Amino acid sequence: MSTAQGPEPDRSFRAPRKALFPLWVWPLGVLACLAGFFGLTESGAVIAREVLEAVGLKRPEELDVAESRPTQETSGAWAASAKQPWDGMVHLTASQRDTLGVKMAAVAPQSEPVRMEIQGKTDYNPDTIIKVRPRFDALVLAVHATVGKKVEKGDPLVELYSVQLAEAKLAYESKQSQSIHDRQIASQQRDLVAQGVLPPTSRTLLDAENNQRRSDLEFKLARDTLVVYGVSLEDIEKVAQEDGTEKAKMTLCAQGGGTIIGRDVAVGNIYDVNDTLFTISALDELWVLGQVYERDLASITEGLKWEVQFPFTKEVVEGQVEYVSNQVDPDTHAVRIRGSIPNQHGRYKSDQLVRIVVFEPPVAGHVVIPRSAVVVCEDDHVVFVKNGDTNDAFERRLVKSAHELRESAIVSEGLTAGELIVVNGGILLQQLYEDSKP
Repeated sequence: MSTAQGPEPDRSFRAPRKALFPLWVWPLGVLACLAGFFGLTESGAVIAREVLEAVGLKRPEELDVAESRPTQETSGAWAASAKQPWDGMVHLTASQRDTLGVKMAAVAPQSEPVRMEIQGKTDYNPDTIIKVRPRFDALVLAVHATVGKKVEKGDPLVELYSVQLAEAKLAYESKQSQSIHDRQIASQQRDLVAQGVLPPTSRTLLDAENNQRRSDLEFKLARDTLVVYGVSLEDIEKVAQEDGTEKAKMTLCAQGGGTIIGRDVAVGNIYDVNDTLFTISALDELWVLGQVYERDLASITEGLKWEVQFPFTKEVVEGQVEYVSNQVDPDTHAVRIRGSIPNQHGRYKSDQLVRIVVFEPPVAGHVVIPRSAVVVCEDDHVVFVKNGDTNDAFERRLVKSAHELRESAIVSEGLTAGELIVVNGGILLQQLYEDSKP
């Protein structure tokens, strides 16, 4: 239809305002289209495409204006992908990369060890701990040592009084007397046989020799009982000289040297074989214990170097992993590792909290990339690698991470040293990749 003023513009493409987009978007769209149409700047065309996509147009060629300039060299990566089959890569020109803030860096080979930090604590070496216990029911008459005292083997610790000890000493004397008696009888019988008074097969001789062997065994058992009770061989020889209550007394001595780290004994109390009176430990070496979670177990082996850091004193002690447990703690789901540190001057204490840094040596073929380069897609880890054949193509590649550190990641599969990868803007390329799928 036409009017006197001229042809009436065709308004048939218009839809109700509610079916389009918010009114405030129109000015942006008009400005963007003008920028792209007149070619004010190359970035203006990019802005136009972004605005068009924001309002619902997925490709720049959907706008007639974008195709109305025969002098335009290219309509960008989207137009190129629309004219030919998709090659599975993301195409971005240099200006598009600048607009999106895409940055690249070269993949570096792993040259430094991986620092694995875990929490730990110090502890006494159980191989050097001595538990001092009475070996019979006893009353404590005196105590000669306390916590913190250094003792040597044989130093007196506590005076005990025990009826069981007295009975054992009496049994020893009785069996000793019987053994001497039976030995003399057997000797007399052998003399009679030698004189021809008795035949060699005399029953009397056989019985005498049997009694001697039995009494010798009983005497040996009584003597060994005193040794088990802790009576020294020198004191055993003096048992016969003890009178009255002296047989019930004994001085319990240290079985080894070290420092007393625990005491649970008092004068006047009665203790049995289940009670620990003293705990002695050599403090010239301490254990260091750490917990490694299951995900890091493959990286921990015996012999790896480590540092033990004391956070409150700022001291660092070097050592190595000496033991990796073969059992997972059911409560923490962690595996205990162990090492040791020298402590000749007793500077370090048991149960001190420490930070352990385990150094895993670099592995041939592993590479290091910034952690920002890794895009996590569900269960996959992907990195966008610049295609060496073209300047604007990026390949989406699956990678396998061996370690994820604070600022970097150690990749074991999927990348080689020297390749250029996207370290900033990878999530944008991932979205473009998803949109480019046929």
